Amino acid sequence: MAHIGYSWPTFDTLTQEIVRAIGPQRILDIGAGGGKYGALLKDIVPDCELTALECDEAAFPGLRETGYHHILPITADGLYKRSSDLYDVVILGDVIEHMLHSQGRDLLEFLNYRSRYILISTPECMPMSRPVFFEGHNSLWRPDSFSWHDYWAHQQCGVMHFYLLRGHDNWAGPGLAEVVEKVNGAGIFNRYQDEKTQPVRLEIRDTRFKQPAGDDNFILYRPF
Repeated sequence: MAHIGYSWPTFDTLTQEIVRAIGPQRILDIGAGGGKYGALLKDIVPDCELTALECDEAAFPGLRETGYHHILPITADGLYKRSSDLYDVVILGDVIEHMLHSQGRDLLEFLNYRSRYILISTPECMPMSRPVFFEGHNSLWRPDSFSWHDYWAHQQCGVMHFYLLRGHDNWAGPGLAEVVEKVNGAGIFNRYQDEKTQPVRLEIRDTRFKQPAGDDNFILYRPF
């Protein structure tokens, strides 16, 4: 039987609204497991090509039934051998905490050059030890873990964090500020574990280098 695990529903509605605002043509779901994100998004962006990265063959029939167009039967580090693949949105939902922090950081920097946006959902602190290393929790991803990135948004709801990273391939389509404005104004809510709700209010962290260009203008060497 596949070890599909549990994916928290805290940011499900937020994820749908972000993807709707971005309007992607290609989505990569890393650690797709039971296909939660494919099920959430296939009707939101019906013309989008959905790719699942999942190394557990027992999960493949369910992923195909859910509607994924492609399945990559590899672990996340196998993406380094596919460095020409580009995606509009990459999703790591309840996944990155299963990696060593150094592995996760390397993966995110790699994906940052090959995507328009990266969506991450991860717990604040949730000890989980398992005999199989990658089935346990092995790293903690608080906001200071993203200080290397220059332009991203974040919200915490209870034990869960949500991060939206603007990728370096976002030269077309809506910028981060536009996406965040649409989502924050959509009147949607995150869900706590006890079913209480929290209004969505993503906050942008901006440390982009802005070269002065006169008359209060500046030059950015990054996408919006």
